[in-house]
Amino acid sequence: MPDHTSLRRTPPPPLTAADLSRAGTAVEKFSPNGDEGPDWHRYLTVVWRYRWWILAATALGTIGGAAASRFLPPRYVAQATIWIQTSGGNGPERGPIGANQLLVASAWTDLLKSYVVLDAVARERRLYLQARPRDMAVMATFAVADQYRPGRYHLKVDRTGQHFSLQDEDGTELERGDVGAAIGRTDSLGFRWTPAAADLAPGAEIVFGVTTLRDASRGLSDGLRVSPDLSGNFLRIALTGPSATGVTGVVNAVADRFVAVATDLKRAKLTELGRLLREQLQAAEAGMHRAESALEAFRVRTITLPGDPGVAAAGAPPRGSPLGEFFSLRIEQDQMRRDADALEHVLISMRDPGALADALAPIGAVQRSADLTQALHELTTKRAEQRALAYRYTPDHPTLQRVTSEIETLERTTIPALAKALATELESREAVLGTQITAGGRELRGIPQRAIEEARLRRDATIAENLFTSVQQRYSEARLAEASSTADVRVLDAAVAPRRPVKDSASRLIALGFLAGLGFGVVGAVLVDRLDRRVRYPDQVTNGMGLRILGALPHVKNRKAGPDDEQVLQVIETMRSVRLSLLHAYGTAGPMVITITSPAVGDGKSFVSTNLALACAQAGQRTMLVDGDTRRGALHRVLGGVRKPGLTDFLAGRVPLEAVKQALPYPLLHFIGAGSRLRESPELLGSPAMVDLLVRLRADYQVILVDSPPLGAGVDPYTLGTLTGAMMLVLRTGTTNLELARTRLAMLEHLPIRLLGVLLNDVQPGEMYGYYSYTYAGGYAAVDEDNSTRVARRRMQGVL
Repeated sequence: MPDHTSLRRTPPPPLTAADLSRAGTAVEKFSPNGDEGPDWHRYLTVVWRYRWWILAATALGTIGGAAASRFLPPRYVAQATIWIQTSGGNGPERGPIGANQLLVASAWTDLLKSYVVLDAVARERRLYLQARPRDMAVMATFAVADQYRPGRYHLKVDRTGQHFSLQDEDGTELERGDVGAAIGRTDSLGFRWTPAAADLAPGAEIVFGVTTLRDASRGLSDGLRVSPDLSGNFLRIALTGPSATGVTGVVNAVADRFVAVATDLKRAKLTELGRLLREQLQAAEAGMHRAESALEAFRVRTITLPGDPGVAAAGAPPRGSPLGEFFSLRIEQDQMRRDADALEHVLISMRDPGALADALAPIGAVQRSADLTQALHELTTKRAEQRALAYRYTPDHPTLQRVTSEIETLERTTIPALAKALATELESREAVLGTQITAGGRELRGIPQRAIEEARLRRDATIAENLFTSVQQRYSEARLAEASSTADVRVLDAAVAPRRPVKDSASRLIALGFLAGLGFGVVGAVLVDRLDRRVRYPDQVTNGMGLRILGALPHVKNRKAGPDDEQVLQVIETMRSVRLSLLHAYGTAGPMVITITSPAVGDGKSFVSTNLALACAQAGQRTMLVDGDTRRGALHRVLGGVRKPGLTDFLAGRVPLEAVKQALPYPLLHFIGAGSRLRESPELLGSPAMVDLLVRLRADYQVILVDSPPLGAGVDPYTLGTLTGAMMLVLRTGTTNLELARTRLAMLEHLPIRLLGVLLNDVQPGEMYGYYSYTYAGGYAAVDEDNSTRVARRRMQGVL
């Protein structure tokens, strides 16, 4: 009787967690992708696996896009171009006609989208009206008053065709009358609509909606595409809609209204500028009269006095003489003092910033100051522009606020600062002139002061005359510009009704449906793959379960194929590789005794056991294949043997061992069937007789393969694995449940079983089989030189 205790010590030690981790790491390093970024090969595999689903989703999306294209109307675009006149020079301009252009380049877009333009277009084109296309003929004469009631309305004609009823969306009757009469003319409704009696058929029902002009303008503003060019000379308008004539009419109406508003704004600006210049002209004329009157009064007072011998006949000393230079310096100093006093008086007494500019204009030093004169001129222009814009816009309009802000900056900051700077300059120059006059006054003290006063008065009269002449010229130009004013804008290219849609909506929708269907199919396939709990990929075994992969059997379509079939050759070569991997994984401690099992029924463990036994026998190893599935084992049918007497019969003591051993047609391969179906077969598998059987078989065979029931079939596989000490797991791709496999393998942690690895079965071409396949390189296929060596391959055909 053999020693059972020694038999249990024979198997190698169980595979520990560290061993499993090292195995998983080794396989992971072999993986072509690893964990570096997305696994594109996996995605391509998913797409190929669910290709028919993806094609179906793509076809459905394309059909849906084609169906949608039949119900969506085409889209037309109408375009117009407006030319904008811009100022050509960089410096200040003389006359009021081109002193400043009407608006800056960025403000033209704001003006075009302002409600003063769009409200008129919305009223003209009846954009406030919403009705069904079939009712537009009846609504052809519909219009609204200045004040009307927006909302949804139902017009119903009775069956006689003689009377109508107008109701709101709640069904409340608003008006009743005879067909052919005006509809909605009451002040509460504000409609201007008198449809012809022939257009209102008996029993007709017309549903229409009326929105506010502001809402219609807002919708038009959202739809308009306004794009100025970089230079600001051209403004392009575009509008897209379902009606070619409709969008063309709206674009042309917007362009015409825009030109009209711009013309009115410029005319108002010129009118206001002319009024301001007229006021300045009156002030300049009054100042000139005062200067002439003062000179006249002085001449009258001094007409009887003796003349200055140093004064020439013209009344002025000769240039270059000391007297002439003294007079010039004294007059200049006196003028500076007067101008400085006037500036100081204006800056102190004038509290109103608006009146400050008008008070500074008559001062001679101010007129000679280029910066201050330019600032006053700019203030006059800005005031005219402000008044012109005030006729069209409310005080809250951005353009009007911008101009008002610029005027306040000029009145409160720029002009006072320039005036103070001028006053300071006059004081400095006066001090310098005073020093010069004091130095040369000793020899000129006898010159009569009346000559100096007369020269000053003459100078004041000349300055006042020049100012009056300048303002009068500008006023004449402003009146001429107002009389012949033309807009800074005009329509360069009017919109023309397009004949073709701007975009082929049908092809776009079909392409969109195609892409949407394709994307939905691909994303759905990837999502289904992510949610799939079945074994599909190597990393689920190596990383998820921590097991090494011994090999991958390809999918065999034809089990009856001959030995020359490519898939059969791949299976044979894979089995050779698995045999080699098992021998090295098992070690050299005696014969190789392995239990082959799987998580569930249908994973192909019996197929693997049979072909692995044949591969070992074909390698010259005496091999024993034991059908340990005593409940429903059927290996005898595949190998051409018998089921009983078998394993259970020997374990029950009914027959000797030699009676259950079966010699098969395959050399070096023997087989023990499952035996009779017995209720106590699980207990028999764990009995001392089973230990004795394995001890006796180890003495006669080099390879002992035990085909056990699935792990989910009971305790049998765990019992057999404990007795053999080593186990190989068979997982079928696309069939084996990953969670179930993990649950079944969890029980192995508490048993002395060494899990050698996993054999992946039924791997589809193009999936993980590419990583673990064993195909022949060109010219390296195993072939028979003569027919005498084809016996083994012909015998393999019966198993596959």
